[in-house]
Amino acid sequence: MKGIKKLIISLLALVMVLGASVTAFAAGNGKIEIGNARKGQEYNAYRVFDFTAADEKMEEGVYTLSAKFAGLENYTYKYKDNGEDKEVKMTSFFTIGDKGILNTEGLKTESDAALFGKAVLAYAKANDIAADATKATEAGTGDDNDAEVVVTLDGLEYGYYVVDSSLGTAVAIDTTHPVAPIKEKNDVPSLDKSITGKSNADKTYEDTTGNNAQIGDIISFEIVVDLKKGGKNYKIVDEMTKGLTFSEIKEVKDSKGNVYPYEVVITYRDDEKKDASGFEMSFAEPAEDATVTVSYTAVVNANAEISDASNVNKAYLEYGNTVTPTVETITKTYPLVLKKVVGNTDTVLAGAKFEVYRQVDGVQVRFTKVSDTEYTVNPNADDETAVTEIVTVATTPITINGLDAATYVLVETEAPTGYNRISDTATIKSGENKEELQHARAVVISESSTVSAPTIETVANFSGSLLPSTGGVGVYVFYILGGILIAAGVAYFVLRRMKNAD
Repeated sequence: MKGIKKLIISLLALVMVLGASVTAFAAGNGKIEIGNARKGQEYNAYRVFDFTAADEKMEEGVYTLSAKFAGLENYTYKYKDNGEDKEVKMTSFFTIGDKGILNTEGLKTESDAALFGKAVLAYAKANDIAADATKATEAGTGDDNDAEVVVTLDGLEYGYYVVDSSLGTAVAIDTTHPVAPIKEKNDVPSLDKSITGKSNADKTYEDTTGNNAQIGDIISFEIVVDLKKGGKNYKIVDEMTKGLTFSEIKEVKDSKGNVYPYEVVITYRDDEKKDASGFEMSFAEPAEDATVTVSYTAVVNANAEISDASNVNKAYLEYGNTVTPTVETITKTYPLVLKKVVGNTDTVLAGAKFEVYRQVDGVQVRFTKVSDTEYTVNPNADDETAVTEIVTVATTPITINGLDAATYVLVETEAPTGYNRISDTATIKSGENKEELQHARAVVISESSTVSAPTIETVANFSGSLLPSTGGVGVYVFYILGGILIAAGVAYFVLRRMKNAD
C-alpha cells in the first residue's frame, strides 16, 4: 500500500513538473524589442534556428534548423567587401549533428552575427521565405521629440532570429530569454536636390541660377543622396511636370570624385518616347556608406507653365519598403505685355513690327504665333513656322509668354504708316562686346510678372515728320545757310552806305 501511494505521489509530482515545463516553454511567449526604431521603417524577424529548452530557466537547451530554412547549411553567400568579391559558406557559422542538433561555434562575435544575418536574408529572398513577424513604424526616434521609440515583435517562438529593416539592419538575435532587446544602428538615408544653373541652347550664356528661365533654356540639377551601408533597393525617382523635358545624366560621383555605379531607366510622357519626364536610378547594396552626387539637365519646353504657376522637378529616394520625403525645385518663366499706343493717348495702334533680343546673351528670340494677340517663345531653330517679328494689332495689346526674369530689348523695325519709330537706343551683348541698337527699348521682366498681373511695356508712336537724328546733316544746314544769307545782307547794306557816302 505504501508503495502504491509513493508511486502516485511521484506521478503527481511528474505531472506538475511537466505542466510547469509546458507553461514555461509555451510557443508564442518570446518577443523582440527594437530600440531606436526609425519612422517609416518595416522590421521583419526570421526564425532561423528553433530552440528546445532543457530547463525552466531557459539557460540550457539545443538548437535545430527551422523547417523553412531546410537546405541553408548548403548555401554559399557571395558578397562584396570594399569592392572585392567574397563568399562564405554557411558551415562556417553552424553545422548539423546528431538528431539535427546544431553546433553554432561559428556565431560568437557581433561581426559573425552581422555577416550571418546578411547571408540569411539573401537566402530568404532567393527562396521566397516569409518573415515570422513584421511590424512597420509610424513614428520614430528623433521624430518631433527626443523620446526613444521601441518597436516590439511579440508572440514569437523561442529561437535564433535574424531581424531586418528597410535601412539594412541584419542582426542575429538569440531569443532564448523571454525578451531580446536590440538597437537600430543604421541611420535613415537622405536625399537633397537643387538647381545649380542654366544656359541657353548654344551655351554662349550660362548663369548660376535656374529658378527663372526662358523657354528653351537648359536647367542644371543636382541630387545628393546619402546611401547607408547594407541598405537595400536604393532607387532615386525623379519626376518633372509637363513644362520640363529631361535631357541627360551628366555624371554620378561619390564624395571622393569617383564614378559611382548605377543603372538608370528614363521615363516618358508619351508612347513615342519623345518627351522624357524624368528617370529612375538604382544602386546596388552599398558595401560602405556613400554620399553620391547626381548631375543632370532638363529643358524648359513649350508646354511650360507661365508665372505665377511653376514648372516643378520632384525627387525622392526609395529604399527597402519606404521612401524619403519628396524634395522639389521650381522654375518659372514669365509674360510680357507689349502695348503700342498713339502718342500720349491710350489708343492701341496696329501695324508696328518688333524684334526681341535677350540682352544678356544678345540672342534674338523666336516665337510661335498662337493668335494675333499672343506669342510664345519657340526655341526650335528648325521650326519653319516660327516667326522673328511681332506685329501689333488694333484694340488689344500683344502678350508674349515664356520669357526669363531678365532684361530684353524691343527693336521697332517698322512703324505704322504715318508714324515714326521710337527714337530710343539700347545695347545687347554681341560676343565679348556690346552692340548698340537703334529704335530700341530695354525692358526689365519682373519676377512678380504673372498671367493676371504681367509686366506691361507701353511704347508710343507719334505722327508727323521726324527731324533727322544726331549725326545727319539735318537742321544745321539751314542754320548755316541762314547765317550766310544774313551776313551777306549786312555786308551789302554796309557797302551800299559807304558807296553813297562817297
